[in-house]
Amino acid sequence: MILVLQKIKLMLGVALCIVGLAGTLVPIIPGVPMIIAGFALMGADHPFVRGVKARVRRWRRWMKSTRACN
Repeated sequence: MILVLQKIKLMLGVALCIVGLAGTLVPIIPGVPMIIAGFALMGADHPFVRGVKARVRRWRRWMKSTRACN
């Protein structure tokens, strides 16, 4: 039963991410909140979400270092 719920959460998270990506192109659908909700449903243990978190962390460090140089 737990495995089934995990799969449902994963599918719903992916669906929300897809709707969120479409929402970035279509002004009627709020894109960013849908993407955040999809990542939250997929959870931090999902490999895709871990990769995105690592990229965001590197980007934030880079942004901080470039601000310090200016």
